[in-house]
Amino acid sequence: MKPSQDHRLHERGGLLLACGALGCVGTLAPIVAMALALTTAEHDIIADTISDLGRGPHHEIMDTGFYMAACGLIGLAIGAAHAHLGRWAWSLGLFCLAALALIVTLLGIWDAFHDTLDGEKSMTVHTRLTFALGPLYLAGPLLMAQGAANMNGLYRRLFILSAGLWTVFAVAFKLAPDGYDGLLEKIAVTATLLWTLPLGWMLLRRGQARLPHPAPETGGD
Repeated sequence: MKPSQDHRLHERGGLLLACGALGCVGTLAPIVAMALALTTAEHDIIADTISDLGRGPHHEIMDTGFYMAACGLIGLAIGAAHAHLGRWAWSLGLFCLAALALIVTLLGIWDAFHDTLDGEKSMTVHTRLTFALGPLYLAGPLLMAQGAANMNGLYRRLFILSAGLWTVFAVAFKLAPDGYDGLLEKIAVTATLLWTLPLGWMLLRRGQARLPHPAPETGGD
């Protein structure tokens, strides 16, 4: 069901623009942070994981990327809530965005990546947090795909593709040996951009369309 004309009239173009811009910048921030950290870290792109890159003297770079990503996810959630394009599925997708923001923040502030809760044989806290990312990055784009199709069918296809690629490479990352699991993880993370970046762009376009346009000047006699 497409949103009603009355709903569109109450949307604030400036808010949608701000949320869309924050979402796009925040989405790209971890990629930029990773590129910056690689200039100072001894990091094997294929074998080492993003968590490996988040340790050491350059960890502040990756932490900043995590925090900016969380801000971007919050921006997307606020913007998508303001321009509500669906029904219950779209609303659940908003909660996925908010939950992802929380998990990403916790990943950023948890410095002791290899400390456990219950001893050396237990799963690390960091690893437990990463398991929460799996269902959220799968459900989020799938829940919002149909609503996004109200804007453009291409968004729906990108959202579904994002969920599919994320699932394949995230599972492969968990099952892969240490020799090349880092590369699979980076591909999985990149796949999420097919959801978050188009969503940010959608908010930008929608916000631009909602901005007030000055009335054309009419010449007098």
